[in-house]
Amino acid sequence: MTLTALAAAAACALAMTTATPVHADPGDFGAMPGLWRIKVRHVVNGKAGAPEVQWHCVDEGADPWTTFAAWTPAEGECTATDQQRRSTSLAWKLSCKAAAPASAHVDFDSAKHYTGSVTIEGRGEVTQVEGDRYAACTSPED
Repeated sequence: MTLTALAAAAACALAMTTATPVHADPGDFGAMPGLWRIKVRHVVNGKAGAPEVQWHCVDEGADPWTTFAAWTPAEGECTATDQQRRSTSLAWKLSCKAAAPASAHVDFDSAKHYTGSVTIEGRGEVTQVEGDRYAACTSPED
């Protein structure tokens, strides 16, 4: 094979791999188990309020949707729809009784830290969240 033919084959292979979407294995969610400190801030008029701190023990193999996407806007009951899961992120739409349609996301920049937010259509960002893995869980009550 000539050098030109080899380069053309390599370029074709690269184009095929970048054009084909790659989906993460659902069991491969990139968050460590352990004790997590979650700070939720409600945003009013573009300014984030004081954090509400929550502690949560995450088991090995825990469902990311119930573990890292359990918070919603302050305005009433919401139902998650159109859930999209990747190895380091969750994104979903929210249908809320007392608010316009909303969207939310959680993005992990490492296995021990994430940020996310909820945005309501026509209002902008209404909730911010940040999670940090603090330590190993020592008991089921953590």
